[in-house]
Amino acid sequence: MRMSRSASVVTLVLFLGCMAPARGSSNPNLPDWMMQAAAATGSWGDAKAVVLLNDVLLTVGPDGRAVERTRMVVKILRPQGRQLRDVTPHVRFTKDEKLLSFHVWSIGPDGHHYAMKDSEYVEVGESDPDMVFLDGLYKVAAAPGADPGGIVAWESVQQFPSYETEDVWPFQSSIPLVQGTFEVDLPAGWHQRSVWFQHAAVPPTEVSPGHFRWEVQEVEGVDLEDVPLSPAWEALAARMSVHFSASEIPDGDALWANIGNWYYNLEAPQSEGGSDIATAAKTAAGDGDFMARLSKIADFMQQQIRYVGVEIGIGGRQAHPAEQIFQRRFGDCKDKATLMVAMLDAVGIRATWVMVDADRGVVDPGAPSEYGNHMIAAIEIPKGYENPRLQAVVMAKTGKRYLIFDPTNPYVPVGQLPEYEQGGYGLLMDGKDSQVIGFPVLDPDLAKTQRTAKFELAADGTLKGDVSVSRSGVAAMAWRGRLSMTSDKEQRQLMERGLQQDFSTFTLNTESAQNVKQLDQPLEMQYNVTAPLYAKGAGTLLLVRPRVVGSVAEALDDKPRHVPISFPTGVGTWQDNFDVKIPAGYTVDDLPDPVNVDVGFATYHSEVKAQGDTLHYTRQYTLKKVQIDAGEYAALHKLEGQITSDENSNAVLKKQ
Repeated sequence: MRMSRSASVVTLVLFLGCMAPARGSSNPNLPDWMMQAAAATGSWGDAKAVVLLNDVLLTVGPDGRAVERTRMVVKILRPQGRQLRDVTPHVRFTKDEKLLSFHVWSIGPDGHHYAMKDSEYVEVGESDPDMVFLDGLYKVAAAPGADPGGIVAWESVQQFPSYETEDVWPFQSSIPLVQGTFEVDLPAGWHQRSVWFQHAAVPPTEVSPGHFRWEVQEVEGVDLEDVPLSPAWEALAARMSVHFSASEIPDGDALWANIGNWYYNLEAPQSEGGSDIATAAKTAAGDGDFMARLSKIADFMQQQIRYVGVEIGIGGRQAHPAEQIFQRRFGDCKDKATLMVAMLDAVGIRATWVMVDADRGVVDPGAPSEYGNHMIAAIEIPKGYENPRLQAVVMAKTGKRYLIFDPTNPYVPVGQLPEYEQGGYGLLMDGKDSQVIGFPVLDPDLAKTQRTAKFELAADGTLKGDVSVSRSGVAAMAWRGRLSMTSDKEQRQLMERGLQQDFSTFTLNTESAQNVKQLDQPLEMQYNVTAPLYAKGAGTLLLVRPRVVGSVAEALDDKPRHVPISFPTGVGTWQDNFDVKIPAGYTVDDLPDPVNVDVGFATYHSEVKAQGDTLHYTRQYTLKKVQIDAGEYAALHKLEGQITSDENSNAVLKKQ
């Protein structure tokens, strides 16, 4: 699905970093709005740059086509601010979102004025390694004088496609904003409705009949640089969406239903599959109950239809016809969801679409909007049907139960959800019954990592042993991807890089993996490793770390926490059971104390025992939430401190 938010500007910034600034025409007359904004003064702390003005005017014509004029004025405060995305003059456009004009001006630190020429702008194609073709282009500029103390301004004018009825104003960026203004000028009798995300709603001023104006001032930047375990930037940055229509615009759930109904009517005709799809679906599904048929179709979608996109014009929103996707054997997220809807329909299972964002927290039930970048599927579960594999289940207002499934992700079994979608929200597209829905956070035991190992320790400190790792559900997702996409040599290198966290010196003797593509089975991996000098000698003592391999500790900082804590692994359970046979002639002199921590959102238990000539290390870490509030950072610090201490603690062996 075409992103409603821009992530490709980072690439443009890197591209511009290789360009020398343009010369521009010297000492021109600069626009009044730029000069007024440039006169702003203030204290912006340690910000690298500041947005002095973010000004948008949306003019809607009688035919519903809208033209947007955007003005930006940015002041660079520090050298690091030169290459920030937010200070780079740019505008994205397509064949449907036409660029009517683009102008860039700047004031150098020495006060020199510049106006860039049309010939000095660069056009860069939108890029995505999974997309065959995107019709998006960026016009960008390397403005002269863009140094600390310098000011850069730009203005773009674009015409929206006729089907566009919402404009998103992302006024909060990574740097502070001094003044933000959004205006919409509507034809007589037209209506507007604004919704706000991560910011208190600001009522508009009607400056003239049908002309509305919103203002925000002194908005802090969302700077997540060096912030550990932070949520996605787009889940924190404030924005406003303005819906406009010749008809009355509903609010809340009714507005969600309107958006979902529009999308449903856009996608539904594309899912009308032909006989080829019906035959393939019935052959793939075979006989069996609901879960058996669903599993076979899901496996076909995950293994046989590659994620590759061709998006042109409205193709950023509307899927290609199911027959075309089936014949080509590739498609983007909405294409894969559409083909799945068609194939399930052919075997008697009803499904529909769900619009989401690949970053949890971007879709907000309190802010009805098209803002999102991903499409998945909702599969209606027959009334009264139960199966333990059906975990990612939601109940709609209609009383229907739906299994939420992401056919784009080829490494998460049907019945479960990737961690980045758990705990988030999406728009269930079901005609007039469309609604925003919340996704469940699954049981931590569904994403389990179990490590078992038997080691032998030699008197010279060398450790050798066999390790088995079993990963299920989402816990296996990343490793399934690595093992599926790499050669045997690369797989070995991946395992060696992982072991570098546990051993200073080692040799990976053997390694193997099973069930890489059998998603309903745990991913099983085994390896044999030798680590010289693993135990450290101290006179007649040997110090040995019972937690031999595998870390669950997270690196934190001591700074005050202002944003929620998001766990990249998602919920899960990690279990370790290691045996270390000690060398002949040694006895156990001291063992680490047991650790038992319960902070509500997570528990951690570990213990080391000595039985005969063997050390037994066991632990279990269970993470129960995908995200916690900033106020729980102290509890997380306590947990991580004890985990780190336990992972690095030593047993002491004494020579007899």
